[in-house]
Amino acid sequence: MGKAKILVVEDEAIIARDLQWRLERMGYDVPFISASGEDAVRKALEIKPDLVLMDIMLLGDMDGIEAANRIRSENDIPVMYLTSYADDVLLERAKITQPFGYMIKPIGDRELFSGIELTLSKHRTDKQLKENEKWLSTVLSSIGDAVITTDINGNIVFMNPAAETLTGWMIREASGKAVEEILNIINEQTGEKVKDPVEKVLRDKMITSLADHTVLITKDGVKIPIDDSSAPIKDEKDNITGVVLVFSDITELRQSEKFIKNILESVGEGFIVIDKEYRILSANRAFCEYVQTPGEDVIGKRCYEVSHYVNKPCYEKGEECPVRYTFETGKPHTVIHTHYDKDGKSSYVEIRSFAMKNESGETISVIELINDITEKKKLESQLRQAQKMEAVGLLAGGVAHDFNNILTAVVGYGNLLKMKMKEDDPLRHNVTQILASVERGANLTHSLLAFSRKQVMNPRPVNFNTIVESVYKLLKRLIGEDIELKTLLTDEDVTVMADSGQIEQVLMNLATNARDAMPGGGSLTIETERTELSGEYVIGHGFGVTGTYVQISVTDTGTGMDEATKAKLFEPFFSTKEVGKGTGLGLAMIYGIIKQHNGYVNVYSELGEGTTFKIYLPVIKAKIEEHKQAEIISSVGGTETILIAEDDEAARVLTKTVLQEFGYTVIEAKDGEDAVEKFMGNKNKIDLLVLDVIMPRKSGPEAYNEIKKSMPGIKAVFISGYTTDAIHKKRLLEDNINFVSKPFSPQVILQKIREVLDQRAS
Repeated sequence: MGKAKILVVEDEAIIARDLQWRLERMGYDVPFISASGEDAVRKALEIKPDLVLMDIMLLGDMDGIEAANRIRSENDIPVMYLTSYADDVLLERAKITQPFGYMIKPIGDRELFSGIELTLSKHRTDKQLKENEKWLSTVLSSIGDAVITTDINGNIVFMNPAAETLTGWMIREASGKAVEEILNIINEQTGEKVKDPVEKVLRDKMITSLADHTVLITKDGVKIPIDDSSAPIKDEKDNITGVVLVFSDITELRQSEKFIKNILESVGEGFIVIDKEYRILSANRAFCEYVQTPGEDVIGKRCYEVSHYVNKPCYEKGEECPVRYTFETGKPHTVIHTHYDKDGKSSYVEIRSFAMKNESGETISVIELINDITEKKKLESQLRQAQKMEAVGLLAGGVAHDFNNILTAVVGYGNLLKMKMKEDDPLRHNVTQILASVERGANLTHSLLAFSRKQVMNPRPVNFNTIVESVYKLLKRLIGEDIELKTLLTDEDVTVMADSGQIEQVLMNLATNARDAMPGGGSLTIETERTELSGEYVIGHGFGVTGTYVQISVTDTGTGMDEATKAKLFEPFFSTKEVGKGTGLGLAMIYGIIKQHNGYVNVYSELGEGTTFKIYLPVIKAKIEEHKQAEIISSVGGTETILIAEDDEAARVLTKTVLQEFGYTVIEAKDGEDAVEKFMGNKNKIDLLVLDVIMPRKSGPEAYNEIKKSMPGIKAVFISGYTTDAIHKKRLLEDNINFVSKPFSPQVILQKIREVLDQRAS
């Protein structure tokens, strides 16, 4: 801020010069000195000073008081009087000019400085206040809402132009009148006069609003629907000094409401407005059609009477009530309810509630949107089941992948141990049993991966009786001690081409269903027999292709099922169990697996008589190879150098041990990044890469691609706990890539490595 500019008006030259010198020493700018009133008025207009120090008694026709009055009125410049004396008459005249102060000559420096600073500060404050008042007046005059202010007695003090237009009263007419004389407000529906809003504000000392359906009667008798808000005006001590009323013409709003109502009548979703007594205030056509009740019979009734056909609110029956929730919280809410029509037929409906609030934020009614979602709910239920199974599948796949790393180590070390044992070693049989059990574990993980990744099957010739015998103990544990498990297996040849793991899954699913159908115990019988499906049989039963089959019958003594249940039995997501007790996919999976095996499945059941599932699989003529752990021969060994990259330490150490046992030199890497670094340091020595597909930092394929930039001809064998089919479906590897699935035996990995090395040599 620059120096304050002061005009000194003093007819005594010595005093004037002294004042100028003192003021400039204090830091003020004193560009001129005037000796007369006329000159002072001209100079004030010319230089626009921040302050005028005016001697009251001046030479000439215009004294200081008259000059000050001219300066104040024309330029709004503050004036401070200087005088040697002042009588009462003079002071009364001076007051008219609204001076900012008086100083009696002679004036000390401290008095002079403090007087000037106080005057300048007060003038700045007054000027800002006037600007604020002008701004506020402009705003109030410009806004479209009508604004009226009153004093503490309810008498009108201010009306903006919008209020004048709306009421028909000018401020000059209304000023000082009681607000209720100007605002003639009635209830549109009853015609009764509405209580004075100012009186209510002064009584309650808070913001209030008029009730709905209020109408203003103008000075000319015109009725205008209005919306109103009234609030107390408070001073800095929080004392109420008056009331401000803001109201507006809502004629267009009413028209909009009518328009919206027409829209709501056109939508297909049920729409109702409910008051605090649960009475329906408004309902659209869709709701009336939904409840099969005419509109005039809906309005005024309670919502639960119309929607539920009961005589008490749904929350009293233990159901979640969206209307109650929204009234209590003011927040929207969504629930699913079961509604019943006049005939008692149930339907699922989605109810969404929304608060309708007045200006003070109070919820005065609730909007309900009602949508029949009976069909949608069925689809969502199926989708949730599918998503749950997808999540289970992902979990199963991950567990199986990690478990395969463990099995790889067990299989490898078991084979190495067996290889070092003599044929007559009494412990050799134990090792063989360990390896057989591990293979069974591998089959289970194979099934988990098949389930999670929809893997293609790995069928081989197998006697179906062998599958039943291998899974017998597991089924026994599965069904519990209170259910007797019987097997009646044919002596005839029932060799089939099957994925043993998948067929075991079929038997376990059937056993689980049978167990659940016999909560009080019973018996479960698995029977096999060789049978012929003739043309007559196929035509009579509506399924099958003629030929020789093994018929597998799984019979329980449980509760059985009716025809309606049997008709949907193999549909995905269909289940007769309680919610959460089953997925509804077990029998659908059985149906799919048997179909993949070119077989058929049928069910025979009656209520109270138990159930029999009959499965038919084609019998084949093929020699069943006795499953033996192949002995490792020296031809699978070598002297090359191989880089192994595997993040699972047990699997990495096993693979290293096997390769070193058979003459290879091994360089280890714990992940893909480490593999690249180890290769770059030994690339002239390394003949082959063995890379796990999934590794931290860099995957096997990523590491291989980077290594090939340095040595394009380098070959690689990829290993993974995922199967070949799953790897390709996940697009982790390209086709025709050398791949071994975990768990693998030593001979399998050795043979694959030798095969790739020999291909490179040729």
